[in-house]
Amino acid sequence: MRKSNSKLFSLGIIMLGLPFVCAAQQQGGAGAYQFSAESKGATSFTRDANKAVYKQLDFNNKTAFDDSRKGLIAPLTNNGNIAGGVYDAVGLNFMQDKPAPDTVNPSLWRMAQLVNYGGLFKVTDHIYQVRGQDLSSLTIIETKTGIVLYDVEYSPNAMAASIALYEQHRGKKPLKGVIISHSHADHFGGIDGIYKAGLAKPEDFKSGRIPLIAPQGFLEEAISENVTGGNIMARRSGYQYGNVLKPGERGIITGSLGPALATDKSGLAIPNKSITQDGQKLSIDGVDFVFYLAPHSEAPAEMVMYIPQWKALSMAEDVNHLQHNIYTLRGAQTRDASVWAKYIGNALARWGSEVEVNFGPHTWPVWGNKNVVAYLRNQRDVYQSIFDTAMRYANYGYRPDDIAENAQLPKSVFNQWDNRPYYGNTRNNLKSTYVRNLGWYNGNAIELAKYPDAERGKRYVETMGGEQKVVDAALASFQKGDYRFAADLLGNIVSYNGSNKNANYLLADTLEQLGYQEENSLYRNWYLGSAVELRQGGNVPNALSTTSPEVIAGLPPEHFVNYLGMLVDQIKAEKAGNATINLNLKGGAKFGLDLHNGVLNRTSGLQAKNPDATLDISQADLLAFASGKSSMDDLVSAGKAKITGDKAAVARLSGIFALDIKNNMNLVLPLQPENRVQ
Repeated sequence: MRKSNSKLFSLGIIMLGLPFVCAAQQQGGAGAYQFSAESKGATSFTRDANKAVYKQLDFNNKTAFDDSRKGLIAPLTNNGNIAGGVYDAVGLNFMQDKPAPDTVNPSLWRMAQLVNYGGLFKVTDHIYQVRGQDLSSLTIIETKTGIVLYDVEYSPNAMAASIALYEQHRGKKPLKGVIISHSHADHFGGIDGIYKAGLAKPEDFKSGRIPLIAPQGFLEEAISENVTGGNIMARRSGYQYGNVLKPGERGIITGSLGPALATDKSGLAIPNKSITQDGQKLSIDGVDFVFYLAPHSEAPAEMVMYIPQWKALSMAEDVNHLQHNIYTLRGAQTRDASVWAKYIGNALARWGSEVEVNFGPHTWPVWGNKNVVAYLRNQRDVYQSIFDTAMRYANYGYRPDDIAENAQLPKSVFNQWDNRPYYGNTRNNLKSTYVRNLGWYNGNAIELAKYPDAERGKRYVETMGGEQKVVDAALASFQKGDYRFAADLLGNIVSYNGSNKNANYLLADTLEQLGYQEENSLYRNWYLGSAVELRQGGNVPNALSTTSPEVIAGLPPEHFVNYLGMLVDQIKAEKAGNATINLNLKGGAKFGLDLHNGVLNRTSGLQAKNPDATLDISQADLLAFASGKSSMDDLVSAGKAKITGDKAAVARLSGIFALDIKNNMNLVLPLQPENRVQ
C-alpha cells in the first residue's frame, strides 16, 4: 500500500508539481487525485444527496405506476428497438423493478420507470396511443371509417414502427387526417413515417385531399426553430436529450417526456389547414374536434383540442406529469408562464364540469372527471406560482440568480409528483421568467462591462496565479463536495484552453457528480454529455439533424430565400460588390434581391423595376449553386437557369454563402478551428 501511494505521489509531482500534490493529500488523505478520462462512480457527497430525496417525497404513492400501465394492449415490437442505432428502447428499460443506484437521483429513477414503459395502449373507446417509441407519443383517433393521427413523433423510422404496431392489433384503416398540436420537431418530424407506412403520399397533403391541421403560425415557428436556428439547436439537443450518452446508471436514464429522442433525421410537415380562431370546429370523418389556440405557452404556436362526443381533452404539451421548461436548454424562445397558466385555467372553465379523460403527446393519460380537474389545477398552479414569484422577488430588487436560489415556493405545489422538475428546472424557470419580462440585464452595471468567457477566464486565471493554482483550488472544492464552485473555477481554464488535460478531466468528474444528483433529466444529460466532450477532447459526433438538404430544398419559397440570406458571409459579400437581382423561382414565386454593403436584402413578391439582372431557376438548383455543388455557368448551359441582363451581377452571389456549417461543434471546450467563422 505504501509502495502504491509512493508511485502516485511521484506521478503527481511529474504531472503537476509538488504544490498540487500537497493540496491533494491535505484534502483527500489518500494520495494524489487520479486524473483520467474514465467515468467515475458516485462520491459520498452524491450518495448522501440522493439518499436525502427519499425523505422529501412520498415514494409510497403508486398511483402513477397504475395509470402509466393502464390499457396496455401490446408491448413495443422488437421491445422497441429500431435497427441502425435509431432507438435503443431495451437499453432504456434496464431500471424497471430495480432500486435506484447511487448515480441517479431516486426521484428521476422513479420517473424513468414510469415513462420508459412503452407499448400500444387503449386510452378510451376510439382513442389509442403508442408510447415509448420516441420522445413523444403517437395518438390514433378512430373515426367513422378511418383514423386521424395526432402528432407524429420526431423520427420517421420510429413513426413507421408505431403505425405498424397499431395496425398489427387494430387493423389497417385509411388515413382521414393529421393534427399537429404545436411547432416542436418531436411532434412533426416523423411525418415521413406516414409515407414509409403506406398511409399517404406527399401529394395527398399538398393537394389537401387529406387535411394536415396545425395552429396558426405553425410553419413560421417550426422553421424558425428547426431551420433558421436548426444547426445549433440540433447540436444542443444531442446534449439535452442524452443522445451523446449510452443508457445506463452513469448515462442516459430517461428524457422524462418520453424515454429518449430517437436518433434520426426529421422531416418538416407543411400544413394545408390552419386553426386561426378560438373555438374553431372541424368535423373529420364523423368526429367533431374543437380547437383553442395557446400561443407562447409551451410553444410559440400551439393549440389544445376537445372532442365533445367522447368528453376527451388534449392540452397538447401544456400539461404533463412533470414541470416543463419556461426556457429550454436546447435554445428557443422563452415561454410565458403567466399565459401558460391562463390557458389551463381557461380549459378548466370550459370543460371542467364534463371532461372524462385527458391525453397528450407526452407521459400518460388521466381518467375520471375528478382526477382530470385535480391534475389540471395542479399544473396550472405551478406555472402561475413561477410567474408570480419571479416578478414579486424582482420588484423587491432580487436579481435572476438570487431569485433562483432564494425564492420560497409552496411545497403543496412543488412537491406534487406531477409538478416535479424532471424536464423543466425550477431555478431555470424562475430566472427565465425574469429574463422574459425584464431582459438579460439585471440592473448591475458590472454586467455591462464583462468580458466574454475566454477573455474573462484568462484574466481570472492570471490573477489567481496560473492554471495550476486554479486546478488546486478546484480540487479542494471537489473533495469537499462543492461541485458547483469547482466547475466555476475550472471553467475559467477550459473557456480558453482545451489542452489542459487535468483541468478537463477534473471538470468532467465534477459535472458528472452534478449529473448524478440531478432530478432533472435534461440537466443530468447535459452535465454527463459535457463530461463526454471533456474526456474525449471534443468532436463528439452528432446524428441529429433538422436541416438536411431535403428539408432545405422543400421549404416554402419565402422561407427558403430567407434561409439563404441568413447564411451569407457578409465580409465576402461586401468584397463581391453590390447587385440588384430579380429572382424567379420555378413554380411562380418571385423575389427582389438587393446585395448591398454585404447584406443580401430580400423582398417577397416585390421586384426592382430596373434590376441589374433577372435569374430564373428552381429552388433545388439555386441551393446547389449556393452550396458550391453546381456553377451558374453549368446550370445555364444545362438549361436549368436563365439569366437576363448583367451576368456579372449574378456572379457576385458565387461563394458568398456559408453552407459548410458543421454540427459537431464543442459546447464546453473552445471551438474547433473547423467550426470557427473564417
